[in-house]
Amino acid sequence: MATPQLQVLRAQPLEEKQKPVLMHKSFLLLWLAQLISQSAQNAILFTLLVLVTSLTDGSTFTSVLVLSFVIPSVVFGVFSGVIVDLWSKRLLLIYTNVARMLLAIAFLLSRDHFVGLIVISVFFATASQFFGTTDAVTVPSVVPKSQLMAANSVFSMAVTGSQLIGMIFLAPILLPTLGAEWIFIIGSAMFAIAVLCAWLMPPIVDDDEAPDRSMPTFGELRSAGGDYMNTLRTIGKDPVSSLALIHYAAGSSMVLLFAVLVPRYMQAVLEISPDKAVTIFAPVGVGAIIGLRALPLIAARFGKTRTVIAGLTGLTLCCIALGLVEPFAEWLQTTENLNPFSDDGRAGGLSILVLLTMGFAGPVGFAYALVNAPAQTTLHERAPAEQRGRVFAAQVVLANAVGILPLVVAGSVADIFGVTAVLFLIALALGTLAGVSIYLETKWSVGRRPGPPLSEVS
Repeated sequence: MATPQLQVLRAQPLEEKQKPVLMHKSFLLLWLAQLISQSAQNAILFTLLVLVTSLTDGSTFTSVLVLSFVIPSVVFGVFSGVIVDLWSKRLLLIYTNVARMLLAIAFLLSRDHFVGLIVISVFFATASQFFGTTDAVTVPSVVPKSQLMAANSVFSMAVTGSQLIGMIFLAPILLPTLGAEWIFIIGSAMFAIAVLCAWLMPPIVDDDEAPDRSMPTFGELRSAGGDYMNTLRTIGKDPVSSLALIHYAAGSSMVLLFAVLVPRYMQAVLEISPDKAVTIFAPVGVGAIIGLRALPLIAARFGKTRTVIAGLTGLTLCCIALGLVEPFAEWLQTTENLNPFSDDGRAGGLSILVLLTMGFAGPVGFAYALVNAPAQTTLHERAPAEQRGRVFAAQVVLANAVGILPLVVAGSVADIFGVTAVLFLIALALGTLAGVSIYLETKWSVGRRPGPPLSEVS
């Protein structure tokens, strides 16, 4: 007679339990659409940064370009949540990639005009905002709940991989050889492939959704602002989701801040041209991929919140290390046994500052990988299916809204007080968030229940 444990195992769908997450057809196509389209987007963004710098004779207007990508996500993110919740996710994936395909051609035609590039960037960022929200919300609809952490880890790996492909390989290789026009042409073709991936997906239907849904009405869109505030209030009633939302916002703000600080860091600390940044900070991507690969095991062993705390702590230490890279290099040069560098302070043709920065960059990527995916998984698990679009729109809007002010002032603060001072301020903010998270996790772990998930909050 079979034991109870064996009967339980037989009762479970073995093929689903053993099925790798990328073997789910819908998730595979969604993942490919993400990887291909975001690689094209990152290559185009890199190309736009180069074009704007050349057209304006400097880097002054690069912040304007970055803001043209960030501000639409805040303004239109409020509407994207309503539309994603009420309309077909599959059609949104198709239409947003069609829009970006056409806008890539518009970039091609306006590549010599700064104002034209900025205006098109606003529409491009808006389409990308709708795609990103739809993408994130769709994940729980195409994989079993038991595989959400693995799915988000693999999905985040596509985000990191798209950054490596777009900004480190595709654009830097093709831009000096073929020119900006071919980046836009190839990017448009990649968006077309993403359209095909979305078109091949089966209908995305949650348990409580009708398969065919019409476009939201004007009245529904008009109430988007109120829906957004109601969503924030609902999230506020769930401490676990609230903390996950703050964690995600912190991680996303880090990306924006580093986009502004890295060029200044290259010039002020490393004393080399900012266009070498993609090579020197490539270990960030490698570290992120390793971290995302290990993430499901780490989260299963320690829990999602503790994993995020570890990531925040790691980012805090890495920011301090990057801020202290100059005195650390000076200390290494004064030692005999620990100094691996020659008399001219170089090893393998690279300066001690560059090698130390590359050494610290890998842990930055690893630590960052432990922050966003667990926070996103927590929201996936606790948000009701019919409100996921609003929840994740709130997540993106908050993350970008929080990042706008630092994005605007970080450059000025770095110019006045130095980039090291900004890194220390970032470390202080991340360390404080890690400390608060430790306090809350400790309080929850001793039996004080943090509250029901969003789906149970009235």
